[in-house]
This record gives sequence, structure tokens and C-alpha cells, in this order.
Amino acid sequence: MPLHFIRETLEQETITLDATGEAFVQKRINLRSGFAHNLLQTDLFCDSFVGVPGQCLAEIIISPYPVIPTTMDLSAQYVGVGRYPAAGNDLVLFKANCTLIDQQTPVFDQFPSLQIAAQQKDTFYSDHVYINLHIVGDADAVLSGLALSFLMVVDNKKASVLTSSMGQMAENHDAMCAELMNNGHMTTRAILKGNIFPMWRYGGIRPEFMISPFAAGSFFLQMPSQDEESMQTTAAIRSAVSQARSMGAFDAAFGDKFPDWCRFGLNEGLVSGAVRDQWPPIKHADNGNVLCL
Repeated sequence: MPLHFIRETLEQETITLDATGEAFVQKRINLRSGFAHNLLQTDLFCDSFVGVPGQCLAEIIISPYPVIPTTMDLSAQYVGVGRYPAAGNDLVLFKANCTLIDQQTPVFDQFPSLQIAAQQKDTFYSDHVYINLHIVGDADAVLSGLALSFLMVVDNKKASVLTSSMGQMAENHDAMCAELMNNGHMTTRAILKGNIFPMWRYGGIRPEFMISPFAAGSFFLQMPSQDEESMQTTAAIRSAVSQARSMGAFDAAFGDKFPDWCRFGLNEGLVSGAVRDQWPPIKHADNGNVLCL
């Protein structure tokens, strides 16, 4: 199917802001249903703008569904006035912001950028697309002679009923979830230092603990055959293994009392706990004698 070039304009002889200092202009463009609409290019041009008392802020969004202001502020100058969803929202196919100053041609700050908008890869399934304009300024201000032109290059691909339906449901869901966003998490310098690899980025070396020849630590020492080694209970050995597995700070020693390698080479009964009720198991020979395992 050949590419579909959508040329549309948004023109208003006068735009009067309401008592809260806002105005909304919206236009719907109908598309074929049952298709995957691949948006390849988007362009925006200001044909004319006569004037406005003082200055205003404007937001322009192209989206599969209508856009309403969120509960998030647009700027420090207009606190309490909601803005459109962020450009990175899945609902937004194209977004442009600008400041409207009397008798000056607006300069758009757009997403995607001019370079990327010329080679977009966005896909949507809804059988319509909306052009949304949001203007914020002084209450009851009157703007005149605003005309905007849009160009969208769309490649329509036939989609199955299931794919088209699921895509439209997802886009409708995205349109419902943009009222208040609060993502990303706060962090600190200490956390950042511990999460950076390699370790030389935060300086120094990681300290180590030497294994004590006394108590539970003596179990892990390679003792000469002529030196006695203190007998350890199974519970004491398991406690030492558990301590070696404990989490430590990024700049602290491995483990709580023992290095993490001390658990290597131990049989499963010592590491994970008793495997059988009786260990080692009792085996009998054919004559009834107990075998030594």
C-alpha cells in the first residue's frame, strides 16, 4: 500500500482564554480501521500569528486519543495550571512547546527532534489521530491569527483483528494513565558509590578478615597433620557458613565474620542442613551385619 500523506491545518481567527487563563483547540483526523499505522515523518509549521497581549505558553500534541491537562504544573509562572502529558509518554506521537510573544513567529521545541521526526518509527492502531493545542496565559486574553500546518507520513499495514483490538486497548489505556506521573527514584552519593563498578571508582580496596584459629574458624584452616584441630559441632559449622553468606556493605569485609569462599568444598549436609534423619545412613550386608560407609 502506498504511503499516506496527511496534510492538516489548525486555524483560529481569535482564541479567547477562559477565566483560568487556558484555551483548548482540538482536531480529529479519521483513518482506516483494522490497520497498523506506521508514522514515518511528522512536520509542524507556523503559517501566521498576529498577536497576543503579553505572552502565552502553547503545547501541541499529536496522539491517537484526545489529550487533557494533567495535574502537573506547566511552569513556575502558571502554578496550578495543568500541562499536557510528557513527550515521552506512550500516548504522545509528537509534541511541541513554544512561547507566544506578540508579533513574533513562535520557535518550537519539539519531540522527537527535527532529525528524528523526519525518520520516525512510531506505530499505532486506532482509527483516528488527534491534533491537540493547549494555550496558557492571562485570564480572558485574546489571541488572533493563529494558523498551524501539520504533515504526517503514514504507512498503513493490514493487521489482524486480534492485533488491532489489543493495540487500540493499549492506546486507550495509555490515554487514561497520564494524569499524574511520579517515576524514577531518589538516591544518594553513598548509594551511587556502592553501585558503581569497578571498585577503583570510589577508591581504596575492600578489606578482608583473616580466619581465626580458634572457635568455628579453625574448621577452615589447613592444619598440619601433627597439630590437633579443635572438634566442631555441626551447628557451629553451619553458623559459620551462614555468616559467610551474609550481605555486607560495598566497602566492608566479605561476610560478617568469614570470607564468602569459606563455604566452598563443604558437603551438602553441612551447608544446607541435614538431608536425612540419620547421617551417615545405616546399611546392612546380606548376613545382617552393619556396613561401614
